Amino acid sequence: MFAPSLPLVGGPSGLVDASGPVLAGVSFALVLLFAVGLLSWRPAAVGRAVDRTVDGSPLAAVYGVVAFALVAAIGGYGVFQAARAGLGGTTVRWLGALVVGTALTALGSFGYLVVGASLTQVEGPRRPWLGAAVGAVVSALPWLALPALPALAVWTLVAAVGLGSPTRHYIHDDRSVRTEAR
Repeated sequence: MFAPSLPLVGGPSGLVDASGPVLAGVSFALVLLFAVGLLSWRPAAVGRAVDRTVDGSPLAAVYGVVAFALVAAIGGYGVFQAARAGLGGTTVRWLGALVVGTALTALGSFGYLVVGASLTQVEGPRRPWLGAAVGAVVSALPWLALPALPALAVWTLVAAVGLGSPTRHYIHDDRSVRTEAR
């Protein structure tokens, strides 16, 4: 009936079908945007996160992976349940996916900001603003070197390195001396 002259735009497979340089550019821009926002909003929290990552265990990266998995699972479950209940149809699903994607991007950007700021202090004092740019460059590398699915896995693992120690500290910070004294 209708000739398929134009491809459908807006499907989730569009991200996977994009070329490596396009995905690298998107990763660079989003990580830099979120990192600058985080540095402007909470510079002290970024400093603490870098300190905890530099002083912490490399195994803490597992906590970063857990943070990604929790946001993806809980957000995905919420979107799935809203769709299953028929709330709002396609619009609600897309908005839910956008919220979950934004949360995952913010987590990853924080991780790359911490990794970038940690790398800047290898050669002198820590420079978090330069670390935002370094983190954005590092976030683009997997997309240039690997196919989409392995690049996503590497991107997540590197971000988890920067996210792990702050997440570990956040989870276990409740059991402080104050709570033990009660």
